[in-house]
Amino acid sequence: MKADARAAYFAGVRDTLTVVPSYLPFALVCGVASVNAGLTTGAALAMPALVFGGSSQAVVTQFIQSSASIWVAILSGCVVNLRMAVYSAAMAPKLRGLSTARRMAAAFFLVDNTFALMQKRSDANPHDAHLLAYYAGLSSMVWPFWVVFCTIGIFAGSIVPTAWQLDFAIPLSFIAICATAVRSLPTGASAIVGGMASLLLFDLPLKLGLVVACLIGLVAGQLTEKGVQQWAARKAG
Repeated sequence: MKADARAAYFAGVRDTLTVVPSYLPFALVCGVASVNAGLTTGAALAMPALVFGGSSQAVVTQFIQSSASIWVAILSGCVVNLRMAVYSAAMAPKLRGLSTARRMAAAFFLVDNTFALMQKRSDANPHDAHLLAYYAGLSSMVWPFWVVFCTIGIFAGSIVPTAWQLDFAIPLSFIAICATAVRSLPTGASAIVGGMASLLLFDLPLKLGLVVACLIGLVAGQLTEKGVQQWAARKAG
């Protein structure tokens, strides 16, 4: 049994090695952005370790750099990561036997790629008794590499010329994430409506336009999904 769990753990480590290199550009940009936002070295180093989310880190640092309220920045980072609630719901049946402390620890390491790899393994073997060992293998690689890559960006921030404008890689990264995430009509509606709302609400005070636009996009996605389900039900009837 222990040998099987160990094998599952190292399978997670191996699978992560195919994903980790893609973290490097985004992590470097997040590290540079935290320095450009005026964070101290200690705060910049703590952010990737504690937040552990590229999109939320990017949003928070951009809001801080634009002198928005810290609470607005934190709220925006949380809204951007609302998709984690969906991931958590999908993971809940697999974590039911764990203690509260262990479930919270597992939730901390949940990111897009670890969830995708977990789902892929679960779909291939629904009765895998060592799925959590596999998840531990994923997490033990993804988190340290993310922190190390961000750290490189933090200390390279004072070296990289501002003329390179590496901050522009942040919106490009969001576009890449959006392009791979939009795979259905509801998610497409969320992206389009939320994007349009962010442009229309850009001038809201305290930089609240992004927060409101995210909520509008979520509502649009929910309404579209409900409409698709109703249409499918009528067609079937």
